[in-house]
Amino acid sequence: MRPEMADTNLELVPVTNEEEMRRKRRKKRKRVGAVLVVAMMTMISDWYYRKRPRHIVDAHEVAERNVIARKQMLRNLYQGSNVYCYDSLRLTKRSFSDLCAILRERAGLHDTLNVSVEEKVAMFLLIVGHGTKMRVIQSTYGWSLEPISRHFNEVLRGILSLRHEFIKLPDPSAVQPNDPKWKWFEDCLGALDGTHIDVFVPLADQGRYRNRKQRITTNVLGVCDRHMKFVYVLAGWEGSASDSRVLRDAMTREDAFAVPNGKYYLVDAGYTNGPGFLAPYRSTRYHLNEWAAQGNNPSTARELYNLRHASARNVIERTFGLLKMRWAILRTHSFFDLKNQQRDMDDLLLHEVDNMISVESVEVQEQASMITNVQSSNEWNNFRDTKANQMFADYQARRGQHV
Repeated sequence: MRPEMADTNLELVPVTNEEEMRRKRRKKRKRVGAVLVVAMMTMISDWYYRKRPRHIVDAHEVAERNVIARKQMLRNLYQGSNVYCYDSLRLTKRSFSDLCAILRERAGLHDTLNVSVEEKVAMFLLIVGHGTKMRVIQSTYGWSLEPISRHFNEVLRGILSLRHEFIKLPDPSAVQPNDPKWKWFEDCLGALDGTHIDVFVPLADQGRYRNRKQRITTNVLGVCDRHMKFVYVLAGWEGSASDSRVLRDAMTREDAFAVPNGKYYLVDAGYTNGPGFLAPYRSTRYHLNEWAAQGNNPSTARELYNLRHASARNVIERTFGLLKMRWAILRTHSFFDLKNQQRDMDDLLLHEVDNMISVESVEVQEQASMITNVQSSNEWNNFRDTKANQMFADYQARRGQHV
């Protein structure tokens, strides 16, 4: 090898190593620079995300969405299938629509800005039909407690203001249906009895409202006709009051319960047997379950009379039973304050309701001879004995037994 070439190779080696090192440094600087750029971009992005202007929530828009959602939920109750409407509101779609129309026309209910009459009535029926508490309505439909209570009382006052239009004393001249149960009670207009509804009262008043079964109740007088329709209702008496005491009070009120002369209602043994009220014989088998348990036939006139009396008077028991089955609020302890209930129903409504009585109905009551008190009489006892003897004579003749 030539000496000149050897020197050239020795000079190239250091140059090549330096270039390689420079390339490595450049690559390292690029990587570090890329990392710095990414870090800075991340910091800038995070800063911008935190400093960007927030989205301002429109309260009116949110309220409007809530109203639309609530309206749709309630519409599903009374605009869905007829079965679903009855299961939810305890009324058919047609009855619900008619009730809303009547409350609009006669009770003065009207739509507000966010709540329609249908929504008010649906909320009212949910409470009385299923015993639903207002707080459950609040959480389900997005209402606050104040408007729920206000709309509930508005519908309640509207319905109570119509009571004289739907709960009327029967026409004594109307032709009664031919029913075997009422064959021996030709002049009977129906039956009456008292029922106990559980209520919530302050501790100081519980003694007066405690009935003989040691339950805190109110004693409600109900009178129904042969078709299981109420013709008179009196609520508010303490559970400790006797049925006969409640009846006497009902016949002395301004909107008194009265019976036309010559007509009567069937009552149980807790009432006085007197003109207008035909009671069974005491100390004699009476209730239908007693006859079903023993399974034997009546052997005396009094037993036969009591059996047929119980079969006919059972109409009021069935009416009360259907009423409580349909409206759950009557089956359980009410969570409403009794004092506030009486204030709403008595102080605010009774005067308005009394003014709604038509002049025609008042004239009929003034002209007709009415029974306005409860008192026992020998004449009425003889009337009952005669009817019992006639029943038993016919019963023996049909069985081929002649006395």
